[in-house]
Amino acid sequence: MSQVLYLVRHCQATGQEPDDPLTKIGQQQAIALVGWLGEAQIRRIISSPFARAYQSIVPLAEQLRLTIEVNARLIERVLSPVPFP
Repeated sequence: MSQVLYLVRHCQATGQEPDDPLTKIGQQQAIALVGWLGEAQIRRIISSPFARAYQSIVPLAEQLRLTIEVNARLIERVLSPVPFP
């Protein structure tokens, strides 16, 4: 049995901190993901605990009636102590 793995980077966010939410554009991008992946045979959704990642996948999870599994191993590495745009 073959499996397909979809990796989705978070949508546009207000910043880089773990609790930074999606922007209005990011919210629209998250809704657009439903159009891209809504017909795929997705059976499981796993997300980073970061707000922007979780919020990016909520509309798709709701459409597919799937629970989002949060996995702390998916957090981003700190590459710089200074935030970059």
